[in-house]
Amino acid sequence: MLASTRPPTVGADWTFEPKLDGWRALVYVDGAVTVRTRTGRDITDRVEHLQGLATAGRRLVLDGELVADAGKAGDFYRLGPNLRASRDITFVAFDLLVLDNDNLCDRPYSDRRQALDALDLVGPGFCTIRALDGTPRDLLDACAELDVEGVVAKRVDSPYRPGIRSGDWLKLKTADWTSGHATRRHR
Repeated sequence: MLASTRPPTVGADWTFEPKLDGWRALVYVDGAVTVRTRTGRDITDRVEHLQGLATAGRRLVLDGELVADAGKAGDFYRLGPNLRASRDITFVAFDLLVLDNDNLCDRPYSDRRQALDALDLVGPGFCTIRALDGTPRDLLDACAELDVEGVVAKRVDSPYRPGIRSGDWLKLKTADWTSGHATRRHR
């Protein structure tokens, strides 16, 4: 599922996550771990440290981002060369698509997120991104202070639509906002 860049719909329930700058990846866990980029390229051999995800003994499909350092915009260009030194790369999960024998894609994001959080995925080179509380303006002001690209707004009632650019996930970029004012380029 891909995010759009329009403003959030008023009246809908949204949750927010930091927008990290890295490589989108799907991680398949079924006894072993397979990692594929957004384009489907298998890069498992470059991120062998993610095999630790298999210790959970569960079947999972995770959507997330491979990031270098803190996942800031300036860190993105360190990602490619560092895939050979995989310990410098972290997989940050932000959605759970399959849990054991259950395909969760048709379930609301809030249900998928609750199941993802319950897995408590924290280990060497992997974690789950935290959901953020606050208004979009406050969160984007904080992102600007921390040099983070922005946030992703997700409708809590949205299903997961593989390969679809949806208005249910929205990229809100710090550059589109000025401190203290919700002036967006997209009006």
